[in-house]
Amino acid sequence: MRLRRLALIAVVLASTAACTDDDAPAASSTSASSSSTTAATVADDPTLSALLLTADDLPGGFDSSGDIDDTITAFCAGQDAAAGLQASGRAIVAFQRTPPGASVIELVFRFENDGAGQFVAQADDLLAGCSDVPDATGLAFTYEPVSAEVAASLAGEEPSTSRYGTSFGSGNLTINVAVVQRGDLGALVAVLGLDLPRAELDALTTAAFAGAVEQLG
Repeated sequence: MRLRRLALIAVVLASTAACTDDDAPAASSTSASSSSTTAATVADDPTLSALLLTADDLPGGFDSSGDIDDTITAFCAGQDAAAGLQASGRAIVAFQRTPPGASVIELVFRFENDGAGQFVAQADDLLAGCSDVPDATGLAFTYEPVSAEVAASLAGEEPSTSRYGTSFGSGNLTINVAVVQRGDLGALVAVLGLDLPRAELDALTTAAFAGAVEQLG
């Protein structure tokens, strides 16, 4: 049950399913192939699935998880990093580790216009503004810069943003999260640890972030 809880928390962190983007700016027009960027309205795109992390990109012990279906990029209640943007497709994958204590999730959107850059900018604003602020489930994180080791795995990825978070009040749940742009693609990668030393979380994150960047091409 503890491992399942960790996987569910991963979904909550990168995608607070209880939130909606009702307050997001309305798009001026919507085509049949594009919609506001929430998991409920953006169709899965098989061509994007080929750009996602695989278990081979991660250290041993990780297997894909089917615990996630929909995701929105909210870091605190009612605040969506993709609010007002348009996307024609998305792909998502999650992994759990055996033995338990670590989880990885990645979400990729194909944005329209300059949406990928806006996605990174809006994520950066929220990661700053959502520090110590609960999300829809009441879970809050204190965010700070990632370690130099983790930052190095994102070197050259511009624009991008990243943070290390510690669960407010307990500290036993930690996260490294990054949002990067590659052309019209915007990708979010989150690596979570439960009772995991930061050095171990950072080593896992370095592999996950580097793998995600390489897969994006």
